[in-house]
Amino acid sequence: MKTRKLLLLWIYRVIFILAIIILSSFIGSNTILVAYADETITGAIEETYKETNTEEISGQDDQDLEEGSVAEEGEEIEETESGNETERIQEDGHTQEENAKNATTQDEIENIDITLEECIKELVKIFTPTEENEIVDDYIIFGENQGYLKGIPNRKKDQVLTRGNLARIMCNVLNIQPIYSKDPLFSDIKGQLNEEYIKAAYAEYLFDGINQGEFGYNHAVKTEHFEIILDRIKSYKANPQAFKGKMKAVSGTNKAEKIKKLLSMTTYKSAAKKIDSGTYMGILKKNQSKVFINGYQIPSFIYNDSTVLFLSDLKQYGFNLDWNDALKAICIQRAKDQAITGLSTEEIKKREESLVNHKVVYTNTSVYIGNRKIPCYSVNNSSLIYVNDLSLFGSVEWNGKEVKLTLNNDMTNDGLNVKLLGNKVYNCNNASIDVEIVHLWYDEKSRSFSTDEDIFYSIPKNGSETIHLEKYASYEKKAYIGTIIKKTSLSVNPLYEKDINYYKSQRVIDYVCGISKDSDENLFSLVKPSIIIGTMKRSVGGFTKGEKVEILYGEDGSWYQCKSMSTGKTGRIPWGSVSIPPDPPTNKNRMTKEQLETYVNKKGFTSQTNYFVWTDLDRQITHVFQKENGRWKLLRSMLCSTGRNITPTPRGFFTIKERGAYFGKGYMCKNWVQIWGDYLYHSVLMDVTGTYVLENNVLGKRASHGCIRFSVEDSKWFYDTIPRNTTVWIN
Repeated sequence: MKTRKLLLLWIYRVIFILAIIILSSFIGSNTILVAYADETITGAIEETYKETNTEEISGQDDQDLEEGSVAEEGEEIEETESGNETERIQEDGHTQEENAKNATTQDEIENIDITLEECIKELVKIFTPTEENEIVDDYIIFGENQGYLKGIPNRKKDQVLTRGNLARIMCNVLNIQPIYSKDPLFSDIKGQLNEEYIKAAYAEYLFDGINQGEFGYNHAVKTEHFEIILDRIKSYKANPQAFKGKMKAVSGTNKAEKIKKLLSMTTYKSAAKKIDSGTYMGILKKNQSKVFINGYQIPSFIYNDSTVLFLSDLKQYGFNLDWNDALKAICIQRAKDQAITGLSTEEIKKREESLVNHKVVYTNTSVYIGNRKIPCYSVNNSSLIYVNDLSLFGSVEWNGKEVKLTLNNDMTNDGLNVKLLGNKVYNCNNASIDVEIVHLWYDEKSRSFSTDEDIFYSIPKNGSETIHLEKYASYEKKAYIGTIIKKTSLSVNPLYEKDINYYKSQRVIDYVCGISKDSDENLFSLVKPSIIIGTMKRSVGGFTKGEKVEILYGEDGSWYQCKSMSTGKTGRIPWGSVSIPPDPPTNKNRMTKEQLETYVNKKGFTSQTNYFVWTDLDRQITHVFQKENGRWKLLRSMLCSTGRNITPTPRGFFTIKERGAYFGKGYMCKNWVQIWGDYLYHSVLMDVTGTYVLENNVLGKRASHGCIRFSVEDSKWFYDTIPRNTTVWIN
C-alpha cells in the first residue's frame, strides 16, 4: 500500500509539473516555472520522508496500520483528483484564450497594409533569377531600374501600396498595354493617375469584382488581397490565355460583357487627319539670294515664301544625319570634328537649275533637331527643310541678298538627357527619372492655342514611356502641334520657353494646317460627284462650239439635257452635237460602315419614310439606311450598274414612286421601282421567261441606258422593303 501510495503521488506530481512547463512555454515565465517546480519537488520529497518515518516508529499492529493506511490513501486520492480538476479547468481556459488570440492575430495579418517595398520583394521572387534575387540591396531602386515602378509617383519603402498603383505595377511587369476607352464603367476613377492601366488590369482578369463606383483607387492593398494577386500574376506570367480563359469561366457573363463593352469603345478620331504622303503641296522656286553655312555656299530654294535646303546637302556642311528606319525619322546633329567642305559653285548651280519648278509634296518622314520636330517636305524623294530651323546650331542673318548661318553654339543640348522621338519619351540618364511634358494644340477656327500637361513617373534608366494623345479631350477637337519637355526630376528644360514660342510660330502653324484636314472635311472628300463634262462639237441650242457642258440626262439617240459650265445656262441639244468622254473606272475604295453612317448623318439627309437610299455612281454601289433613334443606320449595301456616260443616270434627289413585278419585250427585268420618269431600279436583264440572266459581270460597272440594275436577289429585297415616298440621292 505504501508503494502504491508513493507511486500515485509521484505520477500526479510529474503530470502537474509537465502542465506547468507547457503553460510556461506559452507565457515565457521561466523564473516562476523553476521556482514552482523546485518547491513542488521539495515538498514531494519531504512528504515521502515523513510517511516512511511514520511507518517505522508507529508501534501499531498490521491491521491498525492497514486500516489507517486505507483511510489516509482515500483522503490523498480525493485531494489529488480535486487538484487535477482545477488544473484541467485552468488549462482549458488558457487554450481558449490562446485560440482566440491566434484567430485575432490571423485576422490582423490578413488586414495588414502592403508597402511598396514588400510588393517589389515579392515580384523580384517571381521575375528575377535566384542569384540576382539574393543580391538586391535596395528594392525600390531595383524596381525603378527594372521598370516595375513606372507611373508610380511616391516611391518610398514604407509607402502604402494602393489598388491603383498595384494595377499599374502589374501592367508594367506583365507588359500589358493600357486601355483608353469611353466606356463609363470606370467613371469614378476618371482623371485619376493610370486609370487606363486599371482598365487594362480589369480586362485581363487580374482584378475582379469591380463595379462602377466601387473600385477604391486609393484603397490600401491588404495582405489577403495581395496574396491572391500574386497567384494571379504567376498564372498570367506562365500562360496569359489559359489564365484569362479560366478566370472568364468563373467570373460569369456579366463581367465578360462589361469587358467587351470596354474594349469596343476604344476608337478615338483625331480632329485633323494628315494628308497622304506624296500629296502635292506646291512648286520649288529659284532663290534670288545665296545661302552660306560658315562661309560655304549651299544650294537653296524658295518654297512658301521661305528659304529651304535639302537635308542630304548638310552632310558636307558640318552635320550628321541619323536615320531611324522603324520610325522613319531623321535626327540632325552637329559633327564638330568633321571639316566643312561644301559643294563647288558649279555643282551648286547645277543642282539649283535641275530642281527648280519641281513639285513639292508631303512626306511622312519626321525630322528632329534636338527635341524639336520641324516641318519637312519632299522633292524627288529628298527631304526639304527651312533654313531658319537650323538656328539652334547658331545664328541666322539675312541682309536681303545673302543668308548666313554661323555655327557658333549647339542649343540642341538641353542637358536633360531625355529624348522625344515618335510617340515616346526616352530616358538616357543612369537612373530613373520623372519627366513633365506639355502638349500644344491649335484650334484653326478660333486661331487659339491650348495645352495639356502630363507627368511620366519613374522612367527607368535607358527606358521609355509611350505618349498616348488620345486620352486628351483636345485630340478629337483640335490639331496637335507638338510636345515639349518642361522639366525632369533632376532639372528644368532651359529651352522650354523657346520651344513653346517655336511651335507657336506662323511657319509651324501653316505647316500643320497644310498637311492636315478637318475630320469632316476629310470624310466629305471621300464622296465625289460623277459629273460628265462634254464639249460642244458645234454651236446649237444656245451653246457655242467648244463650250464645256455638263450632261444631265438624255433620250438615247435623240437629245441631251445640258448645263453650261461657264454660264450655268441649261438647254436641250441634239444627239451627236456634243463630244462625250469615255466611261471612267469604278472607284474600288469602299467607305466603311462607320464612314457611311457618319456621312449621311452629318449631311442631314431627310426622308418622308424611315428609309433613305443613296446610289454612289463613283463606286457603283447603292446603300440603304434606316432611321434608328433619330440617326441613319446602314441597313444594306448592294452592287449596282448605272448608266454609261453616253446614256447617263440623272444625278440629284428623287422620291420612290410606282413599282411592278416585271417589264420588257423580248427580255424581262424583274422587280422594278420607279425613281423618276423612265428611270427605274430593277434587276439585271433576263430572258423572256425570267429564268435565265442574259448579262453577266455588269454589276459594279456603268452599263445601262440610265436605269440602275441590281442582282435578282437584291432587286427583290429592294422591291419588298423600300416604301413609296422614300428619298433617293444619286450622286
